[in-house]
Amino acid sequence: MGKVFGITSGKGGVGKSTVSVGLALAFADLGEKVLLVDMDEGLRCLDLMLNVDKTAVFDLSDVLSGTDLNDAIYPSPLNENISLIPAPSRVGLVDAFELAKLAERVKDMFDTVIFDFPAGIDFTFYGSLPKGTLYITVAVPDPVSVRDAAAVSMRLTEMELASRLIINRFRHSSSRKYKAKNIDEIIDNSSIRLLGLIPESEDLQMFSLCHRLSRRSRAFKAFRRIAQRLKGENVLLPKLKKI
Repeated sequence: MGKVFGITSGKGGVGKSTVSVGLALAFADLGEKVLLVDMDEGLRCLDLMLNVDKTAVFDLSDVLSGTDLNDAIYPSPLNENISLIPAPSRVGLVDAFELAKLAERVKDMFDTVIFDFPAGIDFTFYGSLPKGTLYITVAVPDPVSVRDAAAVSMRLTEMELASRLIINRFRHSSSRKYKAKNIDEIIDNSSIRLLGLIPESEDLQMFSLCHRLSRRSRAFKAFRRIAQRLKGENVLLPKLKKI
């Protein structure tokens, strides 16, 4: 039985899908079979990021409508342990009841399943994921994003769903320029327990074009630390200037 994560954010443009792919790469590097499910109807991007856009024919809505599941799971050429179910190209094609049945099926087929949800506080499909799903909110260290993360945290708490926080695009050298001056303040303002920090990285900015993330890069090492924590390992946060 695999682990299930829902990746979310309040504010768009914080790199949520990049974080989803980075976590998938890290879990795959740890030897796990990973499935990404793109939930962003009409605005899908994971097929491009995982380099399956030219081969993908079926999507999530097709599976929920009766297409054989195996026909809509596309292995990524980036890593043999990573596969994707693309999002529908049109909005309104996902049924919550059918999604719940699919989530239970894929949880038994993969070691880790990552549902990449669209930004915002429409939590229509969150209740469709299996019991025990951990929801990971992605934010960047600026006051607007932190406030939006707090709104997500409030909704998740109301729904009695477990959540953690990933701070993306962290730059220690410029952290004092923000009103949220330090990590403790960001955590306090967002009201979510911190899972990890992902550094600002040109490698991540270029990932959709080059489809590569060096295992030696700071970004990959940050994703790997987070994946290890999610597997239950005790991995300490490095000194901020070394992230």
